[in-house]
Amino acid sequence: MSLIAVWSPLSSGSGSTMLASSLPIILAMEYQVKVLMAHGGCAGERLEQAFVFKKDSLDYITAFQDTGMDALERLKVSGRLNPENVRNYTLPLLSDRLDLLRGPKLYSAQENDTERMKEKEARANLMSSVLESSKRSYDVTVADAGNGLPGAVDRAILQAADLVVVGLSQNLHKLEEELEQQRLPPELRDKQCLYMIGKYDRESNCTLQNIKRRFGLKTMVLGVPYSSGMTDAWNTRSVLAYIQRSRGGTDAKRVNSLYYAIRNVADVAAEQLGLPTGGSKAGGLHALG
Repeated sequence: MSLIAVWSPLSSGSGSTMLASSLPIILAMEYQVKVLMAHGGCAGERLEQAFVFKKDSLDYITAFQDTGMDALERLKVSGRLNPENVRNYTLPLLSDRLDLLRGPKLYSAQENDTERMKEKEARANLMSSVLESSKRSYDVTVADAGNGLPGAVDRAILQAADLVVVGLSQNLHKLEEELEQQRLPPELRDKQCLYMIGKYDRESNCTLQNIKRRFGLKTMVLGVPYSSGMTDAWNTRSVLAYIQRSRGGTDAKRVNSLYYAIRNVADVAAEQLGLPTGGSKAGGLHALG
């Protein structure tokens, strides 16, 4: 149905990868939707670092893969790629609610630039085909399009997106470089965008409203605070369990500030995309500067 791309023009510090790993979890738990999580990197990179996989081995990225993008590439070559095939080659994280599509193995060592470009373009075309299929087999797909200047695969994600969550920080020097000099990729033109300030500090003078006013951002700007618990969960590959704990149980009386903030991003994204609603909205503690 819908594709949400998470991307940041900053090389680091925006928290966009953290958001890309936690936003689909919250969407799957709070909304009546089936969610696919994907990314434009290789196996073991980006949001995959948030999770532990039972079938992992030290030689995973060089072994023959029966799941993920490499398996789907073989199906595409044979002309058998379809929406149901995408679901069959993902890894379930929440039963019948959230699946993860792992990235391909590392790029092969091509001898010249022309061959390397061909390989990158082939993977970009594969990603486009997979995303088109996922829109017909999942209610929403959340794809991590990386940080900085997007490559071919990340551009394919941005091009196919119905909504782009743009990760920023409170570093005005970096924001001036990226926003005032119009370095945003052309794939974002005419796209619905939502801006997210990662590691947001409410005590800073660089508030959400000040950022929005200074850079003339016309759409909503939301803040997601720094969380030492999330940092620890990322380091131990236990983000799924941490998000589930952060929800605070069925009565939601112990919801932490990070969950509130990401839930607010999920609510805004769901409203813009017209996703079927789940329970009552949690609201965002960091929705205003």
